Amino acid sequence: MTSSPASPTGSGSTGRKSRHFDGFDGLRALAALSVLMLHVAWVSGFTLRSWFGLYTSRLDIGVAIFFLISGFLLYRPFVVAHLSGERPLSTRTFLVRRALRILPAYWAALTILTYGLHLISIGPGVGGVVSHYALLQIYWPTESFNGIPQAWSLATEVSFYLLLPLYAFGLGRRQRTPDRQVRLEIVGVLLLIAISYTFRWWALNLPWIVVRNGHLTGICAPHCATDPTIESLMVTWLPAYLDLFGLGMLLAIGSAWYTRREANEPRWLTSRPMPYVAWALALATYVVIVHLPITRSPLYFATPAINVLRQTLYGVFALLLLLPAVFGQSRPSLVLGFLRSRILTGAGLVSYGIYLWHLNFADVLARWLGYKPQAAPILQLAVATIGLTVAVATASYLIVERPLLRLKPRWPRASDRVRPVETQHSPPPPRRPGR
Repeated sequence: MTSSPASPTGSGSTGRKSRHFDGFDGLRALAALSVLMLHVAWVSGFTLRSWFGLYTSRLDIGVAIFFLISGFLLYRPFVVAHLSGERPLSTRTFLVRRALRILPAYWAALTILTYGLHLISIGPGVGGVVSHYALLQIYWPTESFNGIPQAWSLATEVSFYLLLPLYAFGLGRRQRTPDRQVRLEIVGVLLLIAISYTFRWWALNLPWIVVRNGHLTGICAPHCATDPTIESLMVTWLPAYLDLFGLGMLLAIGSAWYTRREANEPRWLTSRPMPYVAWALALATYVVIVHLPITRSPLYFATPAINVLRQTLYGVFALLLLLPAVFGQSRPSLVLGFLRSRILTGAGLVSYGIYLWHLNFADVLARWLGYKPQAAPILQLAVATIGLTVAVATASYLIVERPLLRLKPRWPRASDRVRPVETQHSPPPPRRPGR
């Protein structure tokens, strides 16, 4: 990471923005462990039997962290290209890299858990099998609770991968001044967020048509528990989560803008207390979230208004968590030290495997250890689940993920593409005689 002297004011603002975000592995680890503890607490029965289960019931907030991380890291190279006036990034390269990152490890986990360990089921029928291997289960009501349950978020991520290069192409196909371009970028993301709120509100207020065995059996209000229907699955589709991806994209725009200008970041973002204030506010936001009137079940139910408020606060929480890893990196802090620690960095490297394997392992370990359903000690089950999951996730990373990641087409890092403002339009150096 490149550091630079503090500004003359002594604020500690950097004159040169770091372009490597080495705290993000730690953030991925926190997100994966958050979702793991959500499911361990539910499988053990802790969520329902303990007062503190109110807090474990909302650990699905890790998904929001993942979505903001994707919005930031994946959109930032596009913004850098737009502001630098360079050629757009290759859509083919982008999609190939994403496919190599997501699909092989997911296919391996799905195949082993289904046909090797027989811990999950998919299908019956070719259509049901294809829906899971193609990550289309969120559009397939009869398959939405089969396969790897938490993989619904991967299906939403894949939709974002398909949208992002098209969206970026639309915003970058014309040359504009950097000031006009950054304004367009901001307006575009705000429009995506507005679309997300509109779609989620509409989907939450749809009546859920209840069909069983091919026959219409009734119509349920949006907050009723029924068999999955296409209407009930709409809240897992990409438009319902564009607000979370959009917040990450806004962070990407701000980061790319300050990098391009080689300018000092706002003093409040680089001040010494900022990481601690941001994480303290994130904790306060989480306390507010857990006291919203929402059931503790993983398939929680709430009124549409509370559902929208919950997701808004999820976005605020994740945004506050990411801020210290994006801005003011040259100033050391305990927060950044924690995110960059060996344990979290290592867990972050294998976080994808942790996310894929943990839920089924928690369930089977509870049975292997002889605990009654919903009556397992959470500490013992958590230790056993983390140990087994990290071991398998590490093997997945070493055997499947890392070798295939080396095959990814070369994509210049954003730090290689950014040029200072004062050099972008400077004339080329004079040629030497005879050249």
